[in-house]
Amino acid sequence: MQDHSVGGSVAARFKRRGYRAAAGIGVLGLVAAGALVGTVPAGAQAVSHVKTYLACEVTDTGGLNDHSFNASAWAGMQAAKKAAPKGTTITIKNASSSSSADYVPNINAFIADKCNIIVTVGFLMADATWNAAVTHPGQHFAIVDNTNANPEDGSNTLDPCPGPSCKPSAPNLLGLTYDTNQDGFLGGYEAAATSKTHVVATYGGIQFGSVTIYMDGFAYGIDYYNAHKPKGAKNVTLLGWDEETQKGTFIGSFTNPTAANAQTVTFLNAKARTIFPVAGGDGLGTTAAVKTWNSSHPTSKANVEWVDTSGCSNDAPDCSIFISSVTKGVTASVKAAVLLQVSGKFKGGNYVGTLKNGGAAFIENTKYSVAKTVLNELKVLSTDIIKGSIKVPT
Repeated sequence: MQDHSVGGSVAARFKRRGYRAAAGIGVLGLVAAGALVGTVPAGAQAVSHVKTYLACEVTDTGGLNDHSFNASAWAGMQAAKKAAPKGTTITIKNASSSSSADYVPNINAFIADKCNIIVTVGFLMADATWNAAVTHPGQHFAIVDNTNANPEDGSNTLDPCPGPSCKPSAPNLLGLTYDTNQDGFLGGYEAAATSKTHVVATYGGIQFGSVTIYMDGFAYGIDYYNAHKPKGAKNVTLLGWDEETQKGTFIGSFTNPTAANAQTVTFLNAKARTIFPVAGGDGLGTTAAVKTWNSSHPTSKANVEWVDTSGCSNDAPDCSIFISSVTKGVTASVKAAVLLQVSGKFKGGNYVGTLKNGGAAFIENTKYSVAKTVLNELKVLSTDIIKGSIKVPT
Protein backbone atom coordinates (compact mmCIF):
# COMPACT_ATOMS: atom_id res chain seq x y z
CA MET A 1 0.00 0.00 0.00
CA GLN A 2 0.96 3.58 -0.41
CA ASP A 3 1.21 6.02 2.47
CA HIS A 4 -1.85 6.21 4.69
CA SER A 5 -2.55 9.91 4.85
CA VAL A 6 -5.94 10.71 3.32
CA GLY A 7 -4.97 12.25 0.05
CA GLY A 8 -6.14 14.70 -2.57
CA SER A 9 -9.81 15.62 -2.74
CA VAL A 10 -10.64 13.32 0.13
CA ALA A 11 -8.45 15.26 2.55
CA ALA A 12 -9.83 18.54 1.24
CA ARG A 13 -13.37 17.30 1.78
CA PHE A 14 -12.62 16.31 5.38
CA LYS A 15 -11.11 19.73 6.05
CA ARG A 16 -13.94 21.58 4.33
CA ARG A 17 -16.57 19.87 6.43
CA GLY A 18 -14.72 20.64 9.65
CA TYR A 19 -14.69 17.11 11.01
CA ARG A 20 -12.97 16.17 14.23
CA ALA A 21 -11.39 12.88 15.22
CA ALA A 22 -13.85 10.06 15.84
CA ALA A 23 -12.90 9.66 19.49
CA GLY A 24 -13.88 13.21 20.38
CA ILE A 25 -16.87 12.25 22.52
CA GLY A 26 -15.99 12.34 26.21
CA VAL A 27 -15.67 9.23 28.32
CA LEU A 28 -16.50 9.98 31.92
CA GLY A 29 -15.07 8.64 35.16
CA LEU A 30 -15.71 4.99 35.83
CA VAL A 31 -17.10 4.43 32.35
CA ALA A 32 -13.75 4.92 30.66
CA ALA A 33 -13.42 2.38 27.89
CA GLY A 34 -11.00 0.12 29.69
CA ALA A 35 -13.24 -0.09 32.73
CA LEU A 36 -16.51 -0.51 30.89
CA VAL A 37 -15.76 -3.13 28.26
CA GLY A 38 -14.76 -6.00 30.47
CA THR A 39 -15.83 -7.74 33.62
CA VAL A 40 -16.42 -6.46 37.15
CA PRO A 41 -14.39 -3.28 37.74
CA ALA A 42 -11.32 -3.61 39.93
CA GLY A 43 -12.01 -2.91 43.55
CA ALA A 44 -15.56 -4.31 43.67
CA GLN A 45 -16.21 -5.23 47.31
CA ALA A 46 -16.73 -8.86 48.34
CA VAL A 47 -19.92 -9.64 50.24
CA SER A 48 -20.54 -12.14 52.98
CA HIS A 49 -24.12 -12.94 51.98
CA VAL A 50 -25.98 -13.30 48.72
CA LYS A 51 -27.21 -10.04 47.23
CA THR A 52 -29.81 -10.09 44.48
CA TYR A 53 -30.05 -7.62 41.60
CA LEU A 54 -32.62 -7.23 38.85
CA ALA A 55 -31.48 -6.02 35.43
CA CYS A 56 -34.13 -5.28 32.81
CA GLU A 57 -34.04 -4.61 29.05
CA VAL A 58 -36.64 -2.81 26.95
CA THR A 59 -36.25 -3.43 23.22
CA ASP A 60 -37.24 -1.12 20.42
CA THR A 61 -39.71 -2.25 17.75
CA GLY A 62 -37.24 -4.65 16.15
CA GLY A 63 -37.89 -7.12 18.97
CA LEU A 64 -35.57 -9.32 20.97
CA ASN A 65 -34.62 -11.55 18.03
CA ASP A 66 -33.75 -8.82 15.53
CA HIS A 67 -30.29 -10.29 14.69
CA SER A 68 -28.99 -6.84 15.64
CA PHE A 69 -28.65 -4.58 18.66
CA ASN A 70 -31.69 -5.79 20.64
CA ALA A 71 -30.40 -9.36 20.49
CA SER A 72 -26.85 -8.20 21.26
CA ALA A 73 -28.04 -6.24 24.29
CA TRP A 74 -29.88 -9.30 25.59
CA ALA A 75 -26.73 -11.35 25.10
CA GLY A 76 -24.97 -8.75 27.26
CA MET A 77 -27.61 -9.15 29.96
CA GLN A 78 -27.16 -12.92 29.87
CA ALA A 79 -23.38 -12.55 30.02
CA ALA A 80 -23.67 -10.26 33.06
CA LYS A 81 -25.87 -12.83 34.79
CA LYS A 82 -23.24 -15.52 34.23
CA ALA A 83 -20.45 -13.21 35.41
CA ALA A 84 -22.14 -12.21 38.67
CA PRO A 85 -19.52 -11.80 41.42
CA LYS A 86 -19.34 -14.31 44.24
CA GLY A 87 -22.16 -13.75 46.68
CA THR A 88 -24.33 -12.04 44.07
CA THR A 89 -27.27 -13.22 41.99
CA ILE A 90 -28.40 -11.29 38.92
CA THR A 91 -31.90 -11.87 37.57
CA ILE A 92 -32.65 -10.54 34.08
CA LYS A 93 -35.94 -9.65 32.42
CA ASN A 94 -36.93 -8.20 29.04
CA ALA A 95 -39.90 -6.48 27.49
CA SER A 96 -40.33 -6.27 23.72
CA SER A 97 -41.92 -3.18 22.16
CA SER A 98 -44.34 -3.80 19.29
CA SER A 99 -44.60 -0.07 18.61
CA SER A 100 -43.28 3.20 19.99
CA ALA A 101 -46.42 3.39 22.14
CA ASP A 102 -44.98 0.52 24.20
CA TYR A 103 -41.80 2.34 25.26
CA VAL A 104 -43.18 4.32 28.18
CA PRO A 105 -45.43 1.52 29.57
CA ASN A 106 -42.57 -0.99 29.36
CA ILE A 107 -40.16 1.34 31.14
CA ASN A 108 -42.72 2.23 33.78
CA ALA A 109 -43.48 -1.44 34.40
CA PHE A 110 -39.82 -2.11 35.08
CA ILE A 111 -39.59 0.89 37.38
CA ALA A 112 -42.54 -0.58 39.29
CA ASP A 113 -40.71 -3.92 39.37
CA LYS A 114 -37.82 -2.12 41.11
CA CYS A 115 -35.23 -3.09 38.50
CA ASN A 116 -31.81 -1.98 39.70
CA ILE A 117 -30.86 -0.98 36.17
CA ILE A 118 -33.03 -0.59 33.07
CA VAL A 119 -31.32 -0.89 29.68
CA THR A 120 -33.19 0.59 26.73
CA VAL A 121 -32.12 -0.12 23.19
CA GLY A 122 -31.85 2.37 20.38
CA PHE A 123 -32.13 6.02 19.44
CA LEU A 124 -35.89 5.66 19.04
CA MET A 125 -36.14 5.28 22.82
CA ALA A 126 -34.20 8.45 23.64
CA ASP A 127 -37.17 10.58 24.69
CA ALA A 128 -38.90 7.88 26.73
CA THR A 129 -35.64 7.00 28.47
CA TRP A 130 -34.69 10.60 29.17
CA ASN A 131 -38.09 11.51 30.60
CA ALA A 132 -38.08 8.42 32.81
CA ALA A 133 -34.56 9.23 34.04
CA VAL A 134 -35.49 12.81 34.91
CA THR A 135 -38.74 11.77 36.58
CA HIS A 136 -37.08 9.00 38.60
CA PRO A 137 -33.62 10.32 39.57
CA GLY A 138 -32.97 7.36 41.87
CA GLN A 139 -33.44 4.83 39.06
CA HIS A 140 -30.39 3.87 37.00
CA PHE A 141 -30.65 3.58 33.22
CA ALA A 142 -28.38 2.75 30.30
CA ILE A 143 -29.30 3.34 26.68
CA VAL A 144 -27.72 1.66 23.66
CA ASP A 145 -26.85 3.86 20.69
CA ASN A 146 -27.51 7.18 22.39
CA THR A 147 -25.83 9.57 24.81
CA ASN A 148 -27.06 10.68 28.22
CA ALA A 149 -27.76 14.18 26.87
CA ASN A 150 -31.13 15.93 26.77
CA PRO A 151 -32.71 14.93 23.43
CA GLU A 152 -33.74 18.57 22.80
CA ASP A 153 -35.93 17.45 19.90
CA GLY A 154 -39.29 18.90 20.87
CA SER A 155 -40.70 15.65 22.24
CA ASN A 156 -39.14 16.24 25.64
CA THR A 157 -41.57 18.46 27.52
CA LEU A 158 -40.17 18.01 31.03
CA ASP A 159 -37.16 20.27 30.63
CA PRO A 160 -37.10 21.76 27.13
CA CYS A 161 -33.88 23.25 25.87
CA PRO A 162 -33.04 26.03 25.60
CA GLY A 163 -34.86 27.25 28.67
CA PRO A 164 -34.45 28.05 32.37
CA SER A 165 -35.26 24.49 33.45
CA CYS A 166 -33.07 22.79 30.84
CA LYS A 167 -31.00 19.90 32.14
CA PRO A 168 -28.20 19.14 29.64
CA SER A 169 -27.59 15.59 30.86
CA ALA A 170 -28.98 13.01 33.26
CA PRO A 171 -26.60 11.83 36.03
CA ASN A 172 -28.49 8.54 36.39
CA LEU A 173 -28.27 7.67 32.67
CA LEU A 174 -25.31 5.95 31.00
CA GLY A 175 -25.14 6.47 27.24
CA LEU A 176 -23.56 3.62 25.28
CA THR A 177 -22.27 4.93 21.95
CA TYR A 178 -19.95 3.50 19.33
CA ASP A 179 -17.63 5.04 16.75
CA THR A 180 -18.72 2.61 14.06
CA ASN A 181 -17.45 4.98 11.39
CA GLN A 182 -14.07 3.39 12.19
CA ASP A 183 -14.95 -0.20 11.36
CA GLY A 184 -17.36 1.08 8.70
CA PHE A 185 -14.29 2.57 7.03
CA LEU A 186 -12.66 -0.87 6.95
CA GLY A 187 -15.84 -2.35 5.51
CA GLY A 188 -15.95 0.26 2.76
CA TYR A 189 -12.32 -0.27 1.90
CA GLU A 190 -12.76 -4.05 1.69
CA ALA A 191 -15.91 -3.70 -0.42
CA ALA A 192 -14.06 -1.42 -2.84
CA ALA A 193 -10.84 -3.44 -2.93
CA THR A 194 -12.68 -6.70 -3.72
CA SER A 195 -15.26 -5.31 -6.16
CA LYS A 196 -15.14 -6.73 -9.68
CA THR A 197 -17.89 -4.49 -11.02
CA HIS A 198 -16.55 -1.33 -9.32
CA VAL A 199 -19.99 -0.70 -7.78
CA VAL A 200 -21.04 -1.28 -4.14
CA ALA A 201 -24.13 -0.18 -2.19
CA THR A 202 -25.50 0.63 1.23
CA TYR A 203 -28.87 1.64 2.66
CA GLY A 204 -30.30 2.44 6.06
CA GLY A 205 -33.41 1.63 8.03
CA ILE A 206 -34.22 5.16 9.24
CA GLN A 207 -31.96 8.19 8.94
CA PHE A 208 -30.61 8.40 12.48
CA GLY A 209 -27.09 9.34 13.48
CA SER A 210 -26.48 5.82 14.79
CA VAL A 211 -27.28 4.56 11.27
CA THR A 212 -25.55 7.16 9.13
CA ILE A 213 -22.31 6.97 11.13
CA TYR A 214 -21.89 3.47 9.68
CA MET A 215 -22.73 4.71 6.19
CA ASP A 216 -20.32 7.65 6.49
CA GLY A 217 -17.48 5.34 7.51
CA PHE A 218 -18.31 2.98 4.65
CA ALA A 219 -18.22 5.89 2.19
CA TYR A 220 -14.92 7.20 3.57
CA GLY A 221 -13.36 3.76 3.23
CA ILE A 222 -14.35 3.73 -0.44
CA ASP A 223 -12.99 7.26 -0.87
CA TYR A 224 -9.73 6.14 0.71
CA TYR A 225 -9.46 3.16 -1.63
CA ASN A 226 -10.11 5.39 -4.65
CA ALA A 227 -7.37 7.78 -3.50
CA HIS A 228 -4.84 4.96 -2.93
CA LYS A 229 -5.89 2.28 -5.40
CA PRO A 230 -3.32 0.34 -7.44
CA LYS A 231 -2.12 1.99 -10.61
CA GLY A 232 -4.55 1.40 -13.44
CA ALA A 233 -7.43 0.34 -11.19
CA LYS A 234 -10.85 1.93 -11.67
CA ASN A 235 -12.63 4.06 -9.10
CA VAL A 236 -15.40 2.35 -7.17
CA THR A 237 -18.87 3.94 -7.10
CA LEU A 238 -21.09 3.87 -4.00
CA LEU A 239 -24.85 3.63 -4.40
CA GLY A 240 -27.30 4.50 -1.63
CA TRP A 241 -25.39 7.17 0.32
CA ASP A 242 -23.63 10.48 -0.27
CA GLU A 243 -21.63 11.58 2.77
CA GLU A 244 -21.30 15.09 1.33
CA THR A 245 -25.03 15.81 1.12
CA GLN A 246 -26.08 13.32 3.82
CA LYS A 247 -28.72 11.99 1.45
CA GLY A 248 -29.32 8.39 0.54
CA THR A 249 -31.57 5.36 0.53
CA PHE A 250 -33.66 4.47 3.59
CA ILE A 251 -36.35 1.83 3.98
CA GLY A 252 -38.29 3.85 6.56
CA SER A 253 -38.25 1.21 9.28
CA PHE A 254 -36.18 -1.63 10.73
CA THR A 255 -38.92 -4.21 10.31
CA ASN A 256 -39.66 -4.32 6.58
CA PRO A 257 -37.47 -7.00 4.95
CA THR A 258 -39.81 -7.08 1.93
CA ALA A 259 -38.95 -3.47 1.05
CA ALA A 260 -35.28 -4.16 1.77
CA ASN A 261 -35.37 -7.14 -0.58
CA ALA A 262 -36.79 -5.00 -3.39
CA GLN A 263 -34.19 -2.27 -2.81
CA THR A 264 -31.40 -4.84 -2.83
CA VAL A 265 -32.60 -6.19 -6.19
CA THR A 266 -32.45 -2.62 -7.53
CA PHE A 267 -28.84 -2.31 -6.34
CA LEU A 268 -27.90 -5.70 -7.82
CA ASN A 269 -29.39 -4.73 -11.18
CA ALA A 270 -27.25 -1.57 -11.01
CA LYS A 271 -24.13 -3.80 -10.79
CA ALA A 272 -23.53 -3.54 -7.05
CA ARG A 273 -22.06 -6.81 -5.78
CA THR A 274 -21.41 -5.93 -2.13
CA ILE A 275 -24.42 -4.70 -0.17
CA PHE A 276 -24.11 -3.14 3.30
CA PRO A 277 -27.55 -2.98 4.98
CA VAL A 278 -27.59 -0.74 8.06
CA ALA A 279 -31.12 -1.65 8.98
CA GLY A 280 -31.38 -4.33 11.65
CA GLY A 281 -33.87 -7.03 10.69
CA ASP A 282 -34.37 -5.46 7.26
CA GLY A 283 -31.01 -6.96 6.39
CA LEU A 284 -32.67 -10.38 6.19
CA GLY A 285 -34.43 -9.09 3.08
CA THR A 286 -31.02 -8.32 1.61
CA THR A 287 -29.60 -11.76 2.38
CA ALA A 288 -32.64 -13.38 0.75
CA ALA A 289 -32.26 -11.23 -2.36
CA VAL A 290 -28.53 -11.95 -2.62
CA LYS A 291 -29.03 -15.70 -2.30
CA THR A 292 -31.67 -15.61 -5.03
CA TRP A 293 -29.38 -13.53 -7.23
CA ASN A 294 -26.42 -15.83 -6.71
CA SER A 295 -28.41 -18.91 -7.64
CA SER A 296 -29.16 -17.45 -11.07
CA HIS A 297 -25.87 -15.54 -11.59
CA PRO A 298 -23.14 -18.07 -10.76
CA THR A 299 -20.44 -16.04 -12.57
CA SER A 300 -21.38 -12.69 -10.99
CA LYS A 301 -22.13 -13.51 -7.37
CA ALA A 302 -22.85 -10.88 -4.76
CA ASN A 303 -22.10 -10.74 -1.03
CA VAL A 304 -23.20 -8.90 2.10
CA GLU A 305 -21.41 -7.03 4.86
CA TRP A 306 -23.52 -7.51 7.99
CA VAL A 307 -24.01 -4.78 10.57
CA ASP A 308 -24.00 -4.46 14.38
CA THR A 309 -23.26 -8.13 15.12
CA SER A 310 -21.33 -11.03 13.62
CA GLY A 311 -23.41 -12.21 10.66
CA CYS A 312 -22.18 -15.78 10.88
CA SER A 313 -23.05 -15.94 14.59
CA ASN A 314 -26.44 -14.26 14.42
CA ASP A 315 -27.59 -15.49 11.01
CA ALA A 316 -25.69 -18.75 10.59
CA PRO A 317 -27.74 -20.06 7.61
CA ASP A 318 -26.52 -17.10 5.54
CA CYS A 319 -22.87 -17.26 6.62
CA SER A 320 -21.65 -18.23 3.15
CA ILE A 321 -22.65 -14.86 1.66
CA PHE A 322 -21.15 -12.66 4.38
CA ILE A 323 -17.75 -11.29 3.38
CA SER A 324 -17.40 -9.58 6.79
CA SER A 325 -19.32 -7.89 9.62
CA VAL A 326 -19.11 -4.27 10.77
CA THR A 327 -20.03 -4.48 14.44
CA LYS A 328 -20.43 -2.57 17.66
CA GLY A 329 -19.65 -3.92 21.11
CA VAL A 330 -23.21 -3.82 22.38
CA THR A 331 -22.94 -7.14 24.21
CA ALA A 332 -19.73 -6.21 26.06
CA SER A 333 -20.89 -2.71 26.96
CA VAL A 334 -24.31 -3.82 28.26
CA LYS A 335 -22.70 -6.61 30.26
CA ALA A 336 -20.28 -4.16 31.85
CA ALA A 337 -23.00 -1.57 32.54
CA VAL A 338 -24.97 -4.17 34.50
CA LEU A 339 -21.85 -5.24 36.39
CA LEU A 340 -21.05 -1.63 37.24
CA GLN A 341 -24.50 -1.43 38.80
CA VAL A 342 -23.92 -4.63 40.77
CA SER A 343 -20.52 -3.46 41.99
CA GLY A 344 -21.99 -0.20 43.24
CA LYS A 345 -19.88 1.79 40.79
CA PHE A 346 -22.53 2.81 38.29
CA LYS A 347 -22.19 6.40 37.18
CA GLY A 348 -24.04 8.33 34.51
CA GLY A 349 -22.05 9.64 31.56
CA ASN A 350 -21.07 8.49 28.10
CA TYR A 351 -19.11 5.48 26.93
CA VAL A 352 -17.63 5.55 23.42
CA GLY A 353 -16.71 2.26 21.78
CA THR A 354 -13.79 2.36 19.33
CA LEU A 355 -11.51 -0.04 17.49
CA LYS A 356 -8.92 0.64 20.18
CA ASN A 357 -11.06 -0.36 23.16
CA GLY A 358 -13.01 -3.11 21.40
CA GLY A 359 -16.31 -1.22 21.38
CA ALA A 360 -16.25 -1.33 17.58
CA ALA A 361 -14.96 -4.33 15.67
CA PHE A 362 -14.49 -5.38 12.06
CA ILE A 363 -14.93 -9.14 11.79
CA GLU A 364 -13.74 -11.05 8.74
CA ASN A 365 -15.61 -14.17 7.70
CA THR A 366 -12.69 -16.59 7.59
CA LYS A 367 -14.74 -18.92 5.38
CA TYR A 368 -15.07 -16.26 2.68
CA SER A 369 -12.19 -16.00 0.23
CA VAL A 370 -10.52 -12.58 0.28
CA ALA A 371 -7.07 -11.94 -1.23
CA LYS A 372 -4.26 -11.91 1.34
CA THR A 373 -3.07 -8.58 0.02
CA VAL A 374 -6.42 -7.01 0.89
CA LEU A 375 -6.47 -8.64 4.32
CA ASN A 376 -2.98 -7.31 5.02
CA GLU A 377 -4.02 -3.83 3.91
CA LEU A 378 -6.99 -3.95 6.26
CA LYS A 379 -4.71 -4.86 9.17
CA VAL A 380 -2.49 -1.90 8.42
CA LEU A 381 -5.47 0.45 8.11
CA SER A 382 -6.92 -0.80 11.40
CA THR A 383 -3.61 -0.20 13.16
CA ASP A 384 -3.36 3.28 11.67
CA ILE A 385 -6.88 4.16 12.84
CA ILE A 386 -6.09 2.92 16.35
CA LYS A 387 -2.82 4.90 16.42
CA GLY A 388 -4.61 7.99 15.10
CA SER A 389 -2.58 8.38 11.92
CA ILE A 390 -5.85 7.87 10.05
CA LYS A 391 -8.67 9.88 11.59
CA VAL A 392 -12.05 8.77 10.29
CA PRO A 393 -14.45 11.75 10.32
CA THR A 394 -17.66 11.63 12.34
